[in-house]
Amino acid sequence: LSKTGVTQKITGGQEVMPHKSHTGKIETVDSYKIYEKELNEDNEEYAQLLIGSYTHRDIYRLLDFAKPTTTAGLEAAAQNVDFISDAMERILTKKRLPNGSGLNRRLLLRFVNGIGEWMKVGSSPPSEKQLYGYFSNFALFVAQCLKSVAASNNLHIARLVLSTERSNNKPDDSNNTRRIDVGLTTCNVSALVEHVSMGRYVDMLCIVEAKQERALDKDGLMQLYIDSDSLFLHQLNRQFLWGLTICADEVYACMMLNDGLFVSPAMRISELAGRKMLISWLVRWSMCPDDLLGYDPTMHRVTVHSDVDVVGSDNDDVDDIRYRIDCYDDESMETIKYVTKRTIMSADDILGRHTRCFVATRYSGSDAYSSATEVVIKDAWPPTNYPPLEDPRDEIKLLRKIHDTFKNDAPDHIYPELIVGGHVRLTQKNRSVIDTTDAIFKAAGVKRIDPSSDSDADSAWNQQLLRAHRRIVMSPVGHSIKTVQNEAELIIVLAEAMRCYSSILSQCGILHRDISTNNILVVRDGKDTIPRGLLIDFDLAVEVNKHKRSACPESLGTMPYMSIANILNLDTPRTALDDWESLLYVVCWLATVGISSDHRVADAELENKQIKHWRIGTTKMIADAKRTHMHSSDNFQFSIVSRYCSQYKLLPCFAIALYNALFGNNNCPGAYLDDDDDEDDDSSDDDDSDKSTDGPNDPLIKRGAYVDEIVANLEGVLEKFKRKAQAVFKL
Repeated sequence: LSKTGVTQKITGGQEVMPHKSHTGKIETVDSYKIYEKELNEDNEEYAQLLIGSYTHRDIYRLLDFAKPTTTAGLEAAAQNVDFISDAMERILTKKRLPNGSGLNRRLLLRFVNGIGEWMKVGSSPPSEKQLYGYFSNFALFVAQCLKSVAASNNLHIARLVLSTERSNNKPDDSNNTRRIDVGLTTCNVSALVEHVSMGRYVDMLCIVEAKQERALDKDGLMQLYIDSDSLFLHQLNRQFLWGLTICADEVYACMMLNDGLFVSPAMRISELAGRKMLISWLVRWSMCPDDLLGYDPTMHRVTVHSDVDVVGSDNDDVDDIRYRIDCYDDESMETIKYVTKRTIMSADDILGRHTRCFVATRYSGSDAYSSATEVVIKDAWPPTNYPPLEDPRDEIKLLRKIHDTFKNDAPDHIYPELIVGGHVRLTQKNRSVIDTTDAIFKAAGVKRIDPSSDSDADSAWNQQLLRAHRRIVMSPVGHSIKTVQNEAELIIVLAEAMRCYSSILSQCGILHRDISTNNILVVRDGKDTIPRGLLIDFDLAVEVNKHKRSACPESLGTMPYMSIANILNLDTPRTALDDWESLLYVVCWLATVGISSDHRVADAELENKQIKHWRIGTTKMIADAKRTHMHSSDNFQFSIVSRYCSQYKLLPCFAIALYNALFGNNNCPGAYLDDDDDEDDDSSDDDDSDKSTDGPNDPLIKRGAYVDEIVANLEGVLEKFKRKAQAVFKL
């Protein structure tokens, strides 16, 4: 995975899944992703990984994450659970309801037959469609009771939780073929208690997946994980997710957090205790604050239409669903409000950083979009090994350093200019606290444990990474690199972005470490002007000595653009050459898959190209493929360049020139150990894979002594081809 926070857990010989990020219009399957059949296969493989490595079962304290935050609210929830459980048992056994209960027996009888049938399914496995109906009746029974309680006892119920009327259907705002079993949504207590339409992902509280047998609980969880990523994709103010799986007469609740998937013990509907526990979940979801449902209290949804997409494309359109966002600045300690105009990037993975980016304007007292200066807001949950305000790798601090360096001596290229940068603040028990995973666990009364190799609690479910919720406001506003019109524009944009890269490294001492298609944007001053390139996303950047300009070895970045040394985590300092190598892979990828929508190759055709080996497989498989392709100019041209889209004339020459500067240096040529350089290794002739073993003669290690020379040559290549591209553009 690219930067989802689970990178370290799935590299090092394990399977590396395809990069999953979205820029521009949501849920479009284009050549930056794999085609749909392969995507479905990898979704299943990914779900199996989540089951095996990130799922924690039988978490008895999971219900505490959805509890009301006041003592009075918690007591009221417990009383409601007892009251509803008693009412359900009375009606199931045809007993009278207590006098003065305020319940309408006739209304409740609409739902009780399905509940009774559900209690008997152990002897005769029902169809999934029948299970949908049984569960829906259960949820509506609880909602009807809560509505009656609120009316008769003047008790505050935050919301009703209702089920969808259709099962196994596609939500209205879905742009893929995926169908979901049942959705739960919320509505005002004054609403009628009845099934609601399937509606949209953007309006759902959670997804419910059903399986016919108890033994299929694993399959139910896998399907829940696969389908729930669409909730993150569409709900731009969602911090974590809930979900339910039904396996015959057993129900499991699931909480999906950045680095862990927590599953409750089974709630067996054939048993009183199981029915009461499911009632407890539905009651708490009806009474807890919005943030305990996973909604960000500092992002307020302000516009809703019934027939819209949640995310607009990379153009000047305005999203029909927008958000008012509170942006806190750590330095000034002030909060500035913005209103989003359109969404550039949305999270679509249940694990990781959940990075989202918006184009926005300053809030002026109205949620209507204004013509004020546009800015970009980045919202993310990066991991940290430090208290949030003391993290030396904090992107906010790095951007502030760039701002301070350039404010009095502005370069002649564009760069990310920080406007507001800070950690999201929450109010807990009348105190302002930083929004972190610690805050989420603390609200449940659970202590998070730091992951540690020597910990005595390696298998503890609450052993989770510390993540800090950061929000950055910056300018200028750019568009996806996929918006370039031709290869000349692409070369100009890449050249400008790498000029920005080089000056930030030389003048600010910041090594970016994640050159990718997502992190280079196109900035246009006008419709017919030459575009410029903007380097963004310093999440993985690190401060380095301005003279030494190298960082300690780490394996991180974005597939398929990571350097070979980075993928293998070779014991050699990371330098600018790793980022320049990533640039070469960006050029190759775009030249192969097509740089714009008019040039996209067919998915089946892409599958037959060698470059596919850069994105799927074990880390060693990916690194070996790249070593082979990069070992000689002949290999590179035959395996990669010859497979470029046929209409490109500049890009093949551009890529070959970059390759020659990077891998053709006479002091460290190629990408494998040469036999002549490894005479003492008797096994060097036995197997090609031995050549890739890192050592002092590995060219990927040797080139560290020639960084300045190689970089100078690479910069010369960029400048040369930028001039050629500008000449083409002027024509």
